[in-house]
Formats: sequence, structure tokens, C-alpha cells
Amino acid sequence: MNKYRVFWLVFLGGLLLFAAAIVWYTRRALAPYPPAQVALEALVSDNQVLVQDRPYGWVFIPQGAAKGGLAFYPGGLVEPQAYAPVLRRIAANGYRVALLRVRFNLAVTEQGKARQAMAEAPQLPWAVGGHSLGGVVASNFAQSNPGAQALVMWAAYPQNDLSDKATPTLALFGERDGVIRKEQLEASLSKFPKNTQTETIPGLNHAGFGAYGPQRGDQPATIPAEEGWNRVARSTVDFLNRSLVGP
Repeated sequence: MNKYRVFWLVFLGGLLLFAAAIVWYTRRALAPYPPAQVALEALVSDNQVLVQDRPYGWVFIPQGAAKGGLAFYPGGLVEPQAYAPVLRRIAANGYRVALLRVRFNLAVTEQGKARQAMAEAPQLPWAVGGHSLGGVVASNFAQSNPGAQALVMWAAYPQNDLSDKATPTLALFGERDGVIRKEQLEASLSKFPKNTQTETIPGLNHAGFGAYGPQRGDQPATIPAEEGWNRVARSTVDFLNRSLVGP
């Protein structure tokens, strides 16, 4: 066989193997965390909460008149349905909750998506929130959209400096969070809005804000999942009651 033909066969074969490896690695790196069965069950309507599919994701509608709304961005590479257990609890306490679906399960790809949910019920006071990367995106949205009257951040800190903002903000963390680095959080504390309420839930880890199983780099939680969801929902509802409804 001609030595040049051998060279090109080897070269092209190596190029194909390299391309296949890149595709395999990219698919593996972007593989999302799927929702647990309990999360899928939380997407079923009952006599307390009506759950409906929307072009932007899902909406949880409470029985009776809603007190306000919460548009929620999922964490990075987490399928949004995983947050249904907590968001359903919030809706059952009188809030219209929009769970946003984003491209590639990365909220940074659709940072303005909360507008679609808010436009469905413009008469309500709205908060915007999210978990982890979703919380970062929510903070960016709140910074540039005055329609967001409050900000809810679960296991997240702002990307931009919001210290000159008066936006009511809840910064909720888990004591057992192994994903957020302590030094990163400490360096970002000065970026939160001036009247931020910070709370740490004992025994809760990073993944405990949703129902998608263990997360790489996280620590194991030391409280049951249901207890964690109840604590997150209760703290969030209390904050929304103060920030959107008032005394």
C-alpha cells in the first residue's frame, strides 16, 4: 500500500476517534440529573394545587385567589421537574409558582424566561428565584427587571454586585452543602442586596433543595428529604408573605 495512503488512513482514523471522544465527553459532561419518582408525582393535580403544562414549563396554581407569584429557575444540569416537591408546597400556601424549563437544563441559556410566566398573571406581585446556577440567573433577572419585587436564592450567590439594590432577598443555604465553596460564598456576601435575609438549614445539603439524588461533590444530608423540603418551603413562604403580601 502506498505510504501516503497509509498516512492519510491513520490520520483520518485518529481524527474520527478524537471527534468521537469529544462527543462522548460532552454528552457525559452535560448529562442532566433526572427527577426522582416523588418529583414526578408532585406534578399531578389535586384538590389543593392545579398543575398545568405551559410553553415555559409548568405552573402550580393554588386553590382560591393567589397572594403572589414565584418564577423559579432550576439548578444547572438538573431537570426542572426535580423541584416540584418543594414548589408544590409553596403553591399550597397560596402562591402561583412557575417552574421554568430551560435549554440544555442550563438557566443561563434563557435568562429572561421568567417574563413569560409573569405575563400570565400581571395583576400579581412577583418574586423570582432559583437554585444554584438558577439562583444566579434569578439575581441577574431581578437586577434588570423591576417587575421582580423580591428575590429567592437557594444555595446561590449573585454574579453581579447588587449591594446598592433594596430588593427584598432570601438567601437560603444548606449546612451540609459540599458544592458551594466557603471561600467563594464569603467573597460574594458583599454582593447581596442590602436587606438580604440569610438562613442556613441544619443537615441540608446542596441537592436537598430538589429531588434528583446525589450530586457530584456534595456532602450527604443528615435530615430526611421530606423534612428538608418542608423547611425550604416554610422559609420561602414566610419570606414571600413578608415581601410580597406584607403585614
